[in-house]
Amino acid sequence: MKVQIIAPHGRGRADVFVRCPRHFEDLLEAELATLGLEDRQARTGGVQVRAEFRDAARICLHSRIASRVLWPLAAFDAADGDALYAGASAIDWDRYLRALPRIAVGFDGTGGGLNHTRFAAQRIKDAIVDGVRAARGVRPDVDATYPEVHVQGVLHRGRVRLHLDLAGPALHRRGWRRDGGAAPLKENLAAALLLRGGWRPGATDWLLDPLCGSGTLLVEGALIAAGVPPGFGRMHFGFEAWAGAPEGLREAISDEWTGPACVPKLMGRDTDGEQVERARMHLEAAGFGTRYEAKINLAIGDVAALAPPADVTGLIASNPPYGVRLESAGMLPQLGRALREAVPLAPLALLVAPPRDAGSHALEGLQLALDLPRLKRFPCRNGALEAAMLVGTVEPEADDQRADAHAPEQAAMFANRLRKNAKRLARFGKRAGTNAIRLYDRDLPEYALVVDRYDNALVVQEFRAPASVDPVLAARRRDAALAELSGATGISGTRIFFRERRRQRPESQYEVRSRETEQARVHEGEARFRVNLSDYLDTGLYLDSRGVRRRIARAFEARNGGRFLNLYAYTCTATVQAALAGASESLSVDLSRNYLAWGETHFSDNGVDPAHHRTVRSDVLPWLRGDGRKAGRFDVILLDPPTFSNSRGNDEDLDLQRDHGLMLDAALQRLSADGELLFVAHARRFRFDWSPPPGWGIEEVTRQTLDEDCARGRPAHRCWSIRSA
Repeated sequence: MKVQIIAPHGRGRADVFVRCPRHFEDLLEAELATLGLEDRQARTGGVQVRAEFRDAARICLHSRIASRVLWPLAAFDAADGDALYAGASAIDWDRYLRALPRIAVGFDGTGGGLNHTRFAAQRIKDAIVDGVRAARGVRPDVDATYPEVHVQGVLHRGRVRLHLDLAGPALHRRGWRRDGGAAPLKENLAAALLLRGGWRPGATDWLLDPLCGSGTLLVEGALIAAGVPPGFGRMHFGFEAWAGAPEGLREAISDEWTGPACVPKLMGRDTDGEQVERARMHLEAAGFGTRYEAKINLAIGDVAALAPPADVTGLIASNPPYGVRLESAGMLPQLGRALREAVPLAPLALLVAPPRDAGSHALEGLQLALDLPRLKRFPCRNGALEAAMLVGTVEPEADDQRADAHAPEQAAMFANRLRKNAKRLARFGKRAGTNAIRLYDRDLPEYALVVDRYDNALVVQEFRAPASVDPVLAARRRDAALAELSGATGISGTRIFFRERRRQRPESQYEVRSRETEQARVHEGEARFRVNLSDYLDTGLYLDSRGVRRRIARAFEARNGGRFLNLYAYTCTATVQAALAGASESLSVDLSRNYLAWGETHFSDNGVDPAHHRTVRSDVLPWLRGDGRKAGRFDVILLDPPTFSNSRGNDEDLDLQRDHGLMLDAALQRLSADGELLFVAHARRFRFDWSPPPGWGIEEVTRQTLDEDCARGRPAHRCWSIRSA
């Protein structure tokens, strides 16, 4: 085996990889620049820098953001555990390890015969231990928590690089923490939040944490302002146990620091007295004890009683406690109100995180609960949790300043548009024979709303705004618009129902949204449908598909009978229209028990005979390939699949873009020679990528299937007709 020994002796320059939490690479690169390291390249999870051993060791002492500093030792190809052991054994570990240090080994990457990182780390550890034992007769201890020497292996495309972590224990362990209590904030995450908020060395303003916990932000803020190297209080660095490091290196780089420059006014409060005492203890351990007592104000108290600082400048930085539905518990709304009253216009930096399984939009929900606009959101992670840093200034409390200045004007524009649409589309409804009409569909760019009228009720759906849109200001504009709905349409406020459109998790797709069911009875020609206004995300009737249903009905009127196959049948509204138009027989296939039961209610309401019009609960594609082959051929087939589905009832995920060709091929096998297959796609970014087999033709009929109320802007769906050529 050919092993490339790189720089275990610690001499010369090497490519050092400085690790940090993801999304902090820009902060780390700026920090390394201040240390005079010029040859830098930001990468995911860190920054690579060309440096001497001494300069790499200085990073350990001075970096507030870094978690590890990886000095390269060797590189070799490794296809399995034996090759990994052999490559690691090529380093003379006895020569480079001072005394008999506690060791730890980490490993990143999988591939080939190395499919488990723990196994790979174990093989490297075995090589180190065996090498030292062979030379000294004793083996070093393994300590994954507080190692004196930490070796990191990285696998990339079959090649392994071994690194010495110059830090030893991770660099967020500053040395001042005595007892963090439950789930303390990591020190480098706290430093990143403060730097994002504009806190810098030499700051003489106040630093306020209204939910200080064990004081991590206050300690890190004091260290930053005073210019104290974050590693100054550590007992040990990994490079100190490495014989390749120059003698006295720790002392040499520590002597570069001349002492604290200044200490800002530090203010913290918490409802937990034990946490307040921990904060005091940690400040003292970090060197900010009795000597600086006049500048430290720690108190037990609730954020609602937050008192404004005497000075007008400073930074509020905090990490509100996490918990299930934090925003509903009142913590964030209370914090937002307290900040507006006590410290208006002050700089603000908050770290927030929703519960682990809260969903992709939960961070936005926390920002809305806080009710402070114009905060820039920086993504990050706090351990396993998706989190975000919210940075900006505190909005004043005065209503005229808090409100979006354009909200009333824009709401009036929205109301006028809705009023005009309602008047015009009422005439359309009479012509079309329906009292279920789409009144508004994102007509104005300020309002990503869809407003549907179902007889004497309105259902308003809000679509998620782009990430560039401030969610708090958007919510205020939305609320101003919703206040205009009743006056613009004449519908009572008690019959207006609001919901947000979000991508649903499988377990919440059919989740009941209200304990009391509110329904509307609507008609579409001769058909009668029950619309659920309150219980579910969907109402049970897609208004934009009205034209598709009409095309199906006309097909059966022309045929004077025939068989209909409704795939992904939803609540079977298309089947009802086919049956009323003369279809003699039908099958409606869907995986949802709830939707099919809803469809059978529609059958009963419209006198559709269930003996001839049956429902089948099944995943559509497996059914077409299995039992569907016994069902014979159909004169009209509707294939209207969801954009994506990972329901627990599915054997495999469904992706419309990926799978539409498979679905069309299978559905076409069930179509009669003179029949019509209608394929409907509701995904706005869908790209049709399928060609019919010889003897069949295809035509896009989207415009013919979109009625006047659903034809504004980008089409709500696209529709293709496949027939015999």
